[in-house]
Amino acid sequence: MTLPLPVEQAMPARRVLRSELFGTLDISDNDLIEFGEGLLGFPECRTWALLRGTKDGAAWLQSADHSALVFLLVDPFVFFEGYSAELSDGELRRLQAKDAADIAVFAIVTLPGPGDTVCTANLQGPVVMNLAARRGVQVVLGEGPFGIRSPIPLEALM
Repeated sequence: MTLPLPVEQAMPARRVLRSELFGTLDISDNDLIEFGEGLLGFPECRTWALLRGTKDGAAWLQSADHSALVFLLVDPFVFFEGYSAELSDGELRRLQAKDAADIAVFAIVTLPGPGDTVCTANLQGPVVMNLAARRGVQVVLGEGPFGIRSPIPLEALM
């Protein structure tokens, strides 16, 4: 009897990204997220690397198109009690979402200036990603209790 050979699973391709903040990054294609329309204010930047932050609930979004463009992200459900984000059917289709467990929601953080210790998070314009399909969109939520400059202490992120 002949035993079947194990099926070779293709390893995800890797690429080198240049980041002005992080230096040279060796990135798996599985770490890249495609934003078909870019992010608000950056429509030409469509490919981003999602990098783990130093604290739970924090991450970095590094542009693969522009080495100087990187955003600090936070999970708003971790840092802001009562946060919610309703996504439209169209947004879910753009994300190719089949399972809610594949969806990750992040808020972009604006870092403080020199001598300040309070950051702000944009909770009204979250970045939403389908991690399984590696697709992302930035959505603009309607009026609610959370705005575009919700304070978050710097020490909570570092």
